[in-house]
Amino acid sequence: MQVFRVLALFFLCLAPWLPVKAEQAQPAPAEMRGLIKQLFPEATEIKAPTDEVAVWQVYQVTEVIGYAYLSGDYIKLPGFSGAPYQLLIGIEHNGLYRGVHVVEQHEPIFLHGLGTGPMNDFAAQYPTLDIRRTIKITSATVRNKTSGANQYIDGITKATVSAIVLNETVMLSAQKVAQDIGIIPLLRPPATVKTEHFEALNWQKLLDQGMIQRLQLSYDQLEQAFSDTSADGLGDEPVGDNDQVADLYFAYLNVPSIGRYLLGDAGYQRLMQEELKTGEHAIAVISVGPYSVLGDEFVPGTPPDRLAVYQNDQQIGLRDIDFLRDPDRLLEIEGQLSAEVPEFEEYQVFRIKAAAPFDPASQWKLALMVTRSPGYLRDDVVKEFHGQYQLPERFFDIPDMSASQPEPLWKQIWRDRQERIIALLAGLVVLTSIIFAHRWLTAQPKLFQAVRWGFLVYTLVFIGYITQGQLSITNVFTIAQVITGSANSDILLLDPVIFILWCYVLVTLVIWGRGYFCGWLCPFGVLQEMAAWLGEKKLRLKQKRVPFALHQKLWKLKYLIFTALVVTSLTSVGTAEQAAEVEPFKTAITMGFVREWPFVIYAMLLLIAGLYLHKPFCRYLCPLGAGFAIFGRFHLLRWLPRRKACGSPCKLCNHRCGIKAIHPDGQIDYNECIQCLECEVIYHDDKQCVPLITASRKTKAVHKSKPDQVIARSVSE
Repeated sequence: MQVFRVLALFFLCLAPWLPVKAEQAQPAPAEMRGLIKQLFPEATEIKAPTDEVAVWQVYQVTEVIGYAYLSGDYIKLPGFSGAPYQLLIGIEHNGLYRGVHVVEQHEPIFLHGLGTGPMNDFAAQYPTLDIRRTIKITSATVRNKTSGANQYIDGITKATVSAIVLNETVMLSAQKVAQDIGIIPLLRPPATVKTEHFEALNWQKLLDQGMIQRLQLSYDQLEQAFSDTSADGLGDEPVGDNDQVADLYFAYLNVPSIGRYLLGDAGYQRLMQEELKTGEHAIAVISVGPYSVLGDEFVPGTPPDRLAVYQNDQQIGLRDIDFLRDPDRLLEIEGQLSAEVPEFEEYQVFRIKAAAPFDPASQWKLALMVTRSPGYLRDDVVKEFHGQYQLPERFFDIPDMSASQPEPLWKQIWRDRQERIIALLAGLVVLTSIIFAHRWLTAQPKLFQAVRWGFLVYTLVFIGYITQGQLSITNVFTIAQVITGSANSDILLLDPVIFILWCYVLVTLVIWGRGYFCGWLCPFGVLQEMAAWLGEKKLRLKQKRVPFALHQKLWKLKYLIFTALVVTSLTSVGTAEQAAEVEPFKTAITMGFVREWPFVIYAMLLLIAGLYLHKPFCRYLCPLGAGFAIFGRFHLLRWLPRRKACGSPCKLCNHRCGIKAIHPDGQIDYNECIQCLECEVIYHDDKQCVPLITASRKTKAVHKSKPDQVIARSVSE
């Protein structure tokens, strides 16, 4: 009996070190929400995964701010223990990692050696890294971790293998998820190589047909590329006999017609059967020029810093394999190559793992990185030089694209919000009717006031607080990312209300200018209008009058803010989004004033100021209004009616215009006008409009034989 107890104790101690085959931990929904809340503390709602996509959607009110998922739902790479990690990974809607939390792991080094502290410190490095780029584990002593083809994080001493597997699990699963939810384009299923298809081609034919591509870089090209940087002229790149810094040939080796030529029959068979696992790919890079594709500090078996592969604007993980590092094997292949092949300095073979989103039949490009240092305490400057590559489809079995694909996430969101979309479209139809019927409507003051205030309440309650449809300058940053190609266009469709409003506003911007958003569809603008009505009409507070000359100077503030935000976004979108808090929209509308006190005080001060000064934020500070004014400057119609007497002698509209968009001379500044139509109500009202009142008095003083003509003549005068 004592022997069995000893054996039981032995196996109990040994268990954590043995391969684990059990199912990975699946936290309960309540526990998952708690863990996700740690990654997204600002979240107000966390939606469970759908049947199509195993991703939790994270909302701030009704705005999607990120996603979370369990790595085991997408990839299971065995660790040092033989069991995979189970990681909770959060990614933001813009494709940056929000965080990584280890839910389950069986690595002996963390269970019985170093403890979980180093592992958790390692996982804490992922926030703000980009899921589109390769993450490379490097030494903490590396001075600059921003240069080269990769992103860099510190490794874990004495736990190298465990750290590598964790990192691979994060990268590969994030790329799969990003495709499913539309952050990066959804690729077709990868093509497979026709292994039985072989064409006997020589070096020149392979070049002519694009099966081997060439990337050349001259010293003049290099100097020109760095000419606008502070690192100009500080490089030590070697120059060849023909002034070539780099001269590379690269090719995809899995295709027999290419691989058998470049490696020989035996070398090709050895590569495919011994070196590559099922679904993996091999790329050959032959360097003829003096610039090394690996560099002196390269560590064998790791991703190269000077080379990268991109497909569909996404970096594909490239890893060195020890295939031609054996001098005897390299000499064997050199002996089999024909005399047509140029004499080379380096011949390297790299691997792309099966889990990477790589399609060999689609176009991809090889990037060569050149790094220069502008000084010891400053970040290195990196420039990329690309070569395109695409093989003919005859070498592949192409999947049927009609096969079912996961439905994009934005379609699911639109389907779930059909009622809100319909209500929004109905509201926009009403506003369009108001726009086209404005002359008839403004001729009936009481009806117009009822319609206008009814629509403003709809804007504040439905568009603002129910659907969270407050447009913001931050939306412009997202649109700019899509236009420049740094974000997928599907991201614009994730919020149907915002998308529809932007489409409508852009149409009205072209036709009438900025006014119909600022005066009718901006929820915070409605709050300001209500504050103005409360201060002037109900509380009878004395309204502050800004001299028109000063008023014109203060207008320029919002244009300066807009310019500063746009320029900032070109260098750092994150910094620009923080600076965009000059807009109180998130505090007052999105968060409903439930936020940190400095933001609440700022928004409340603007509304309190609005009790004494009509819509001060709209007038002087709003960067979105400034952007609309700039891009709507050349709108097609200027259709608010004016008379010759407007401005001289009559200045009633100038005094009554709350936003002060009517100049003293009676002219309307459409760049500042919010199309509230109050001046048009005065225009039709014979009890307010001075020209109409004057015409009415003249009518009573003349003969009544032709009253219509007298009135018409008096009004025109």
